[in-house]
Amino acid sequence: MSEFPPTPEQQAILSAVKTTKSNLMIRARAGTGKTTMLQMIDAAEKAQPYLLMCFNKAIATEAEKRMRSATTVRTFNSLGHKIWAAAVDRRLTLNKKKIAEIFRSLVDEASRGERAYLWSMYDSVLAATSIARNIGYIPPTHARASKSLCDFRAVERLLDETLLPDAPALIDKILNLSIAQAYNGVIDFTDQVYMPALFGGTYPSFPVVLVDEYQDLSPVNRAMVGRLCKHSRQIGVGDEAQAIYEFRGADTRAMPDAISQFSMVTLPLSISFRCPDAITNNVHWHVPDIRSAERGGIVARGNIQSIEDNSTVICRYNAPLIALAMEMLQNGHKVDVAGVDIGARIIRLLGKLGPEEMTQAQTFEAIEHWEAERESLDSKTVSDTAECMRVFARHGRTLNQAIAYARHIFESAGGTIRFMSGHRAKGLEFDHVYHLNSEDIRPGGQEQNIHYVIDTRPRKQLTYIRSH
Repeated sequence: MSEFPPTPEQQAILSAVKTTKSNLMIRARAGTGKTTMLQMIDAAEKAQPYLLMCFNKAIATEAEKRMRSATTVRTFNSLGHKIWAAAVDRRLTLNKKKIAEIFRSLVDEASRGERAYLWSMYDSVLAATSIARNIGYIPPTHARASKSLCDFRAVERLLDETLLPDAPALIDKILNLSIAQAYNGVIDFTDQVYMPALFGGTYPSFPVVLVDEYQDLSPVNRAMVGRLCKHSRQIGVGDEAQAIYEFRGADTRAMPDAISQFSMVTLPLSISFRCPDAITNNVHWHVPDIRSAERGGIVARGNIQSIEDNSTVICRYNAPLIALAMEMLQNGHKVDVAGVDIGARIIRLLGKLGPEEMTQAQTFEAIEHWEAERESLDSKTVSDTAECMRVFARHGRTLNQAIAYARHIFESAGGTIRFMSGHRAKGLEFDHVYHLNSEDIRPGGQEQNIHYVIDTRPRKQLTYIRSH
């Protein structure tokens, strides 16, 4: 709980909680203490049990320490797991590799001549299957197809690249097999939300349901909220300007649609306790209502030579981030790139280029071929991913050496200069942030939200820098 008296905004929210029965949506800008606000709302209740829905386990674990003992704290996954176990009346088996194993079984059933073609679709099919379940797609051939939240075109719009002609039918087959396994008690993490959201189950009842990080909810998350709140008051907290996970299937209109659907009264939480006013003023181009609780802070321009130890470099794109990390490593700095999201995928893609004894020149040629193939499918991220592979290819005389170097870089942690993507940085804060290549962020859509997220991570100083 905050040691300071509530701000006027916090007082207005508490008053609305205590004196009305309205559903509420709290628009909590970056660093405005939304967790503290949720705790204050919870503490204001003396009798009724609340349910707090959190976006991930780390947030839920921290919230459990701060909320009343009468308040139940759950992630969507943990609550969904319990609901689905009761629905099928059996102990569930969690298999993280479930979809990959279904894909492999279908390849094994195919003729030898078809197998290479099927394996060429592996990445795109698994990505599409994940998005399909996150946005609530059910194959039209399934008995529950009428409960689908979207058609397959909605899945295709969110994909990184165009699917091959045979992929949609394969995806439908995988989904049907996956759903059948879930009814038999075999699920993965995505099923923990997908199955109870669309295929049934008995939901618990609470007088009040608190929903954190509303802007990050997927359509199936929102379907769960709808079922939870049929007879409950709902209080949501989020910041639509921090919605950056559309590529995972997050609902871009989660907050405005919920405000309309549940007739929610919107209340502001705009005073940042993290960012001093130089930093909040710097993001008024995107979020004009954010203010700071304290004066000061620094927003500056610098260069890569000015990067100091015990700081964090954040970039929208992975290739310049990795290239700079390796340059600094070679110059004697201790770096930590564990916060870069793409590590495992880069290692896997490098391994699929060809024999590990390939020369550096052959590796570059294979990357060119891979890039051209992905460009033909209109991939949105191909350029950044291919450049990441080239960064490592430059540091190995063979493909094997490039892979070994990539493993070393991505598995190393504990350096004095942290490197991370804008997506990974969300929810974190640091004293000094270097925003790398901010000018390269494309205008429009969620790209501007990523810019805002990066620029509101620092507690003291934000420095813009560029690659060579």
